Amino acid sequence: MRYGAILGATPIFLALFLFTISPVAPVWAAEASHGFHSIRVSPEMKKKIGKETMEKVSLFFEEAEAAINSGNLEALMALYSNSYKNGDHDKASAREIWKKIFHTFDGMSTMHNMKLVNYSQDGGLVVIGCSGILLGKRKGEDDRVPVDTWTNEEHILTLEKGKWKLVGSAGTKRKRLWFDKPMHPLF
Repeated sequence: MRYGAILGATPIFLALFLFTISPVAPVWAAEASHGFHSIRVSPEMKKKIGKETMEKVSLFFEEAEAAINSGNLEALMALYSNSYKNGDHDKASAREIWKKIFHTFDGMSTMHNMKLVNYSQDGGLVVIGCSGILLGKRKGEDDRVPVDTWTNEEHILTLEKGKWKLVGSAGTKRKRLWFDKPMHPLF
């Protein structure tokens, strides 16, 4: 059986995969869990950052997943800060990468295993550690295949005019499938 067929037929396999690539310590509690993502927050961080902030950060990821699932480039790009920077990429180059992904794949979905890593005292910046996978079906094909994976990346979000925006990412640089530069365009 092909790897892509296993991924397409077994969502539980993906959940187990993500669980194994990011260790879960018993002191972490799920603060928010929606669809295919959850954000774990230590009890100390939970007290400091507050429930309202965690709910708004989780909403950011829900909006990103909805945009990816529907292939809505404009909705996805609205989640980026105009000052977005990820290595050599800015918001314009991330748009081009997503445009190519949406042109090549249908049935996109993501899974994330996230934890709150840090935040600013003023509440305007959060850093979310994440491991995950982006899946899709090449147009005209039936099997879901991994489009991209990431391990221990850090999504850096900033609060702009009351909305969370992706301002950048940090993590291990490596060559990504058919991308010309190492990055995951959203995370």
